[in-house]
Amino acid sequence: MKVICSWCQREGRSGLVREKAPLADPRETHGICSDHFQQMAVGRDPLVPGYDESSLPRHESVVVRRSDLAAAACYE
Repeated sequence: MKVICSWCQREGRSGLVREKAPLADPRETHGICSDHFQQMAVGRDPLVPGYDESSLPRHESVVVRRSDLAAAACYE
């Protein structure tokens, strides 16, 4: 299989990063080359996500506690 850099391909270049097993398989898979990976990481704190967290839906956990009667009824 051929590993193609998605960013290079978008720029009109071949973007071939490497080949991986199975070598006889002519299909392509996508990744990112080292140059574009470095460009993506420049000036960013690696511990901070690369997306705007305020735009994500918020989910909150809910804990439901059953009374002893309800719990006992489940086991009868």
